[in-house]
Amino acid sequence: MRVNVYAEEMTDRVEFVTKTINGRDFVGVRFYLYLPVTVRDSKIGGPDQVQGPFLHDGDGDDDSSAVTFWGKRTLKEALKNAVRMLETHHAAATATD
Repeated sequence: MRVNVYAEEMTDRVEFVTKTINGRDFVGVRFYLYLPVTVRDSKIGGPDQVQGPFLHDGDGDDDSSAVTFWGKRTLKEALKNAVRMLETHHAAATATD
């Protein structure tokens, strides 16, 4: 399965989640996503991009999209590897500028 998440959908809202199934503990990191939308403000005249949680009116139910990565030590290593790859990519791109 492939899941595409774009930078403009990503937020700083990240949470640690756990659950126990059949006596085994599972650990995850959940990244919340807020779809940016364009709104027009009649007072300023121009369109503006905004984003925020997807909350239902008045009931506090947050249906915001999120991606959860499950794992323990292997998840930590996978995320560290992804950060290293990004740092290498950006360092190479900066060197050629």
